[in-house]
Amino acid sequence: MTINDFTPVQTTPFDKKTKIKLHLWRLINRTIFRVFPNQIKKPRIILLRLFGAQLAETVNINRKSNIELPWNLTMGHQSSLGENSWIYCLNKIQIGEKCCIGKDVYLITGSHSIDSTDFNMITRPIIINDGCWVATGSYILAGVVLGRFSVIGAKSIVNKSTNDFDVVVGNPARFIKKREFKSI
Repeated sequence: MTINDFTPVQTTPFDKKTKIKLHLWRLINRTIFRVFPNQIKKPRIILLRLFGAQLAETVNINRKSNIELPWNLTMGHQSSLGENSWIYCLNKIQIGEKCCIGKDVYLITGSHSIDSTDFNMITRPIIINDGCWVATGSYILAGVVLGRFSVIGAKSIVNKSTNDFDVVVGNPARFIKKREFKSI
């Protein structure tokens, strides 16, 4: 293969109806979605549900979060998305109960195949189980499952699944210890 044989073209695999829905959502996400202060949660929940997101009544979604393809998002009771978080739902993203997704966190379910001259898109779901904390500036990549009560250290890049109560940090994220709850 030579460089002349390599013709990557970044295209979207969506039909026309999905593209229209996506563009309409992007417009709403960047306008109406951001109008209400963070203390007024209900309008953002309603807007996301209108576009197919499955959200508990008690979720807290920062008005400056960016959610792509919300019809692939599920969030449980008392979970939150921080400011400037980017939730890229090319595939399903499931966030359990009482999860804290911090500021500037990226949840990315899609990429492109490095083995394809056509730059084919590949997607895999992300599952964040109950009680997880994903700290500021972290990236969770496609196919990752975070075990219950996992902690992802700030600025970590997680490309492998964690077990329950794991604390992982770094790039790539590595296990450092088990999370322990202590009574105060």
